[in-house]
Amino acid sequence: MSGPSAARGQDLLNGVKMAADELNASGFKVAGKVVKIEVVAVDDKADKETAKKVAQELVDQKVTAVIGHLSSDISEVTIPIYKGANIPQLYTSSAVELAKLGDGNTFRLVANDGLQARAIGGYIAESLNANNVAVIFEDTAFGRPMSKDVGEALGKLKKKVTLNESVNNKTTDFAAFVAKLKATPPDVLVAVLRDNQLLPLFEQMKAAGLSGVPVLSTNSSKTEKLAKAPNDVTTLYVTSSALEPREFAAGPTFLKKFQTVFKADPVWGAHYAYDAMYVIADAMRRSDSVDPIKLREKLHSIDPVSPVTSSMRFTADGEQAYGAITVYRRRDGQWEPLMRSDRW
Repeated sequence: MSGPSAARGQDLLNGVKMAADELNASGFKVAGKVVKIEVVAVDDKADKETAKKVAQELVDQKVTAVIGHLSSDISEVTIPIYKGANIPQLYTSSAVELAKLGDGNTFRLVANDGLQARAIGGYIAESLNANNVAVIFEDTAFGRPMSKDVGEALGKLKKKVTLNESVNNKTTDFAAFVAKLKATPPDVLVAVLRDNQLLPLFEQMKAAGLSGVPVLSTNSSKTEKLAKAPNDVTTLYVTSSALEPREFAAGPTFLKKFQTVFKADPVWGAHYAYDAMYVIADAMRRSDSVDPIKLREKLHSIDPVSPVTSSMRFTADGEQAYGAITVYRRRDGQWEPLMRSDRW
């Protein structure tokens, strides 16, 4: 896997492979016949044109289902391709609009950004007791609606957005934005950016004497790299729709198996991809078919087997029925969970 989220992409692939290997070893059957699950991995490189190309390759190979893509920008351009071929797509992208675009053919594995935006607003209002909020966001299919929803959530809670700016998702020079922050320091900064942009932003904030401004970011930045980075800002929170494996009762068992197979800990969402493979297998088993259309119909109607999360139920429009958001704080090089809810 390559691109800015390569480690997360490989993490998802590892989860799928581990589940497929377990199912194959168990003699998995559909309609009484042993079926071998083959994982076909492609790399979208976090590039839209590459993504469309590899998505069409999967369609041409007549795959049964797709687990992916990772980012909302990439899912936005691939969803119509899989939908046109009636191949069900299970994905971790969180932008709200994707479910409508999928029109019944997509199945989100995590909570969407609507809930995440409400979590950000709620935590700022109730736990941080902040009134004046600055927002910076990447100008993408993920960042634009997220910033809009955060602003609406804060408005409903009578909190004021004092600064709201978009940046190109490759920007590393934040001098103009930091100057505005310094002129009117907010109570908290919401940064809808990835770690490759947050690190230079934080460095520039520190140089401007703004290390004390609390920062709250989103699931796209909940990475080990950011957790272990220099503390250029004193207080850093993230919200995430992808919960840690240890937050689930079956998490420790999954972690032990994963560490045995890959000699490392999961990076981000391997357990969701692992569950997705089991969900697909359960739908095939219950429909007595590997036909993608029958599989899609079954995914809409069952409470499928999901060994780690145990609650992978889809609504009519393919959203998670029990999706939740956790707020984490960076502490001693790790992400410490503070609170979790599905009703922000």
